Order: sequence, then structure tokens, then C-alpha cells
Amino acid sequence: MYGVINKSLRDMVVEQFGDGKWQEVLLRSGVPDDSFLAMQSYDDDITYSLAQACADEMDIDLSDALRAFGVHWVENTVARQYESLLQAAGSDMLSFLRNLNNLHDRISSTFLNYRPPNFRVHEGNENNVEILYLSERIGLTPFVEGLLQGLAQRFNQSMEILEIEPQAVNAGEKTLFKVRMG
Repeated sequence: MYGVINKSLRDMVVEQFGDGKWQEVLLRSGVPDDSFLAMQSYDDDITYSLAQACADEMDIDLSDALRAFGVHWVENTVARQYESLLQAAGSDMLSFLRNLNNLHDRISSTFLNYRPPNFRVHEGNENNVEILYLSERIGLTPFVEGLLQGLAQRFNQSMEILEIEPQAVNAGEKTLFKVRMG
């Protein structure tokens, strides 16, 4: 994953718990104290180790830590660094979700060896929406759940996740989110 992810994780911990707690996360994870260059690619294991160390240090489940990080990613990192891209992707949550793959395509030229997830959005009846998340990476479904919660807040959209349904896949992760938007 890219340094921007690791930097955002660090920012979340420092903003909420202070630099001392981040130093404890680094120590627990075994990840060296690195400045994490935003555009540099880092081994996924570094990010996973940092996320697990954050969860352990906060004495919470890894899924809860990833959900919180997903919300933080939307409310802080993306809002501060990619606001113009967000605005171009849609003025409401549904149009943004429909354009999420296009947004990833736009930033793919910025990051070398970029491997973004893929999202497929299907609108049902009575404000029900199905969002299929596909990724080469494993274990990030709770992060995506947090992203959806953060996007709902950003767009001042009521949203209820009705069901999170893992799908069979040979490699990576495939999850169907069934949501109701009001």
C-alpha cells in the first residue's frame, strides 16, 4: 500500500491519542519509525502490522480499528488532500459510489503499480443499494464499511448497512454490502 495510507493511520492515532501512543504502535508492530512518503509504495504487510498494532494498543478488535480508520480516511485524509477529486466524483453519495472506479482510474497515473479495489453499484427499490466490493487484498471489508459510514456523513446521507455478505472468491476479497439510503 502507499505511504499516504500509513501516514493517515499515524495521523488518526496521533490526533486521537498523541504521539506517545503512535510510538507504542510502532514498537508493538516492529515497523521502523519511517516518515512514510505519501507516493511511495510499501509492502502491504507494513500496513497490516500497523493496523493490528493499533487495535492491540487500543485494546479493540481489528475490525473495529479498520472501521474507525475508514471513517477517518474519508473525514480527514481524503477531505484534506483530495477534495477536488471528491467533488468531481459526485455531489451525493449514490453518484459518488457510481463514480468510485472512475476516481480510482484518475489517480492510477499518480501511483506506480496501483492496484485499486473495484466497486459495482446496483440500485434496487425503496432506497436499497447493493455495493459489491472486489479487491486483491484480504481483510479490508471493515475498512470499506467505515468508508461507507464516512461517506454517508460527508454527504449528510442517512445510510443503514443491512447486510455484509462475503462472497466466494479464489483470491483476494469479494463482499456484497446491502444498504438502505434515505
